[in-house]
Amino acid sequence: MTYVMNSSFCSSLPTNRDILKEYWVEVILFDGESEIVTVYAYNEEDAQSAAASMFDDVDYTMVQGCFAQ
Repeated sequence: MTYVMNSSFCSSLPTNRDILKEYWVEVILFDGESEIVTVYAYNEEDAQSAAASMFDDVDYTMVQGCFAQ
């Protein structure tokens, strides 16, 4: 499984790992299909891992956006 990380969408948000953020992650499958899923995580890597774990045949993932309260 390959992860592609975009520039940090949450770079202006607090970096405290205790703040759970809502991420929108695009999951691209080996057959060329893609889906955007919403996951809650503390950072981009955790968000991509959580999104990838929702599918069986993931080629790569990209963080599309982030929201923190």
